[in-house]
Amino acid sequence: RGHVRMHANISAIVQFLPEDLGQFARAHSQIKIDLQEHLSPDVLHAVQEGAADLGICNLGNGGNGGNGAGGGELQSRPYRSDNLMLVMPLGHALSAQEAIKFEEVLDWDIVGLHAGSSISLAMRQAAAQAGRPLRQRIQVTSLDAMCRMIDNGLGVGLLPDRAFALMQGLGRLAAVPLDEPWARRELRLVARDFDALPVTARLLVEHLTPTISPSL
Repeated sequence: RGHVRMHANISAIVQFLPEDLGQFARAHSQIKIDLQEHLSPDVLHAVQEGAADLGICNLGNGGNGGNGAGGGELQSRPYRSDNLMLVMPLGHALSAQEAIKFEEVLDWDIVGLHAGSSISLAMRQAAAQAGRPLRQRIQVTSLDAMCRMIDNGLGVGLLPDRAFALMQGLGRLAAVPLDEPWARRELRLVARDFDALPVTARLLVEHLTPTISPSL
């Protein structure tokens, strides 16, 4: 019995957590999970400050440590990986390519997530390194809204591969893998101290940790 407070970013919530938490809930019906969606930096901050027992987010460099969470040390473990795709309307000029460099994307209007999301931060950094402006005309707060905007010709956007597969019913869309080192992302479980977690939270960590795909 008990409950676990978890914060996670949108990529984890859309792509992986529904199935993983559903399995856990069926196996441990007396444990309640309080899940909130937040941007990755906010997930780290919540765990650091004790507002959440566990977090799932993108750490940027994939290492341990604070990574923006108030400068304090956090422990992390692998959870899942994903790869970013450039999503565009079906028949778009870029849709015939097998892979695409981000610099080519900078020629087009971009539909993006809110400014603090890990994808938006990565895009802005890549544009700055290329010395070119980022034509992000529209910002939305959900992946389904992004797909609908793209479907209606308002730009192109970056989505994780599994998220795109799950959004197939939201328009006539095409996707091309993004050929950049930062396009491959690792989602990690974070905690202040995994060994010091309550039994309920440790059970959840044990359930989530083995779900890494051997092919990733």
